[in-house]
Amino acid sequence: TKMGTIVKTEKSMKKVKKYSYISIAIIFVIVALSINALLKQMDSKLTPIEIRDNKINISSYTYSINDITKVELLDEVSISVGSGANTPNTNKGSYYVNGENIKSKVYIHKNISPYIRIHLKDSIVVFNSNNSNDTQSIYNNLLKLKK
Repeated sequence: TKMGTIVKTEKSMKKVKKYSYISIAIIFVIVALSINALLKQMDSKLTPIEIRDNKINISSYTYSINDITKVELLDEVSISVGSGANTPNTNKGSYYVNGENIKSKVYIHKNISPYIRIHLKDSIVVFNSNNSNDTQSIYNNLLKLKK
């Protein structure tokens, strides 16, 4: 009776605890999978680069071709000290590039050279495409537009 109720309550509490642990484990797995999917999405690609109407679109930023003072093609890029999104395949943010003492805006696919560095009136931008031939083509287009 009273003792039977206490035993039943203890058994039901053990079940509740067991299901609580299972629920927490399931939530943890869902959160971990979501974070993994988000990182893969971030890492999968940077936004394609577009040149249109005398402007270049890199990521979510638009720069006027008229503001470009210098265009360079780099075989290698080493970045240090900065902030942004670093994933195994991409870097996007503000970093010191190749030992320079001014931060550059960086939008690169790692290990896919070449890289383009444009000097603007008030900043430097380093970027590339996820395909070497596309990067070379963008560079050639920029050179033509700057003439």
